[in-house]
Amino acid sequence: MRIRLDGTYAEIVHAANKIRTILPIGSISPIIPLHERPHTWRVFLDTAPKRTGSRWIT
Repeated sequence: MRIRLDGTYAEIVHAANKIRTILPIGSISPIIPLHERPHTWRVFLDTAPKRTGSRWIT
């Protein structure tokens, strides 16, 4: 599952930490500034870890 987070830097870090306590995070994209809104950033979280063969790798 892919989750998009928009907000200030502190809001994104707080939300990502809360999500990590509930779901396994496979990867986090680089933080991208949104030019149309000042002090706002966007990041994507992939919650499903990579799968190789029949076992999950965390």
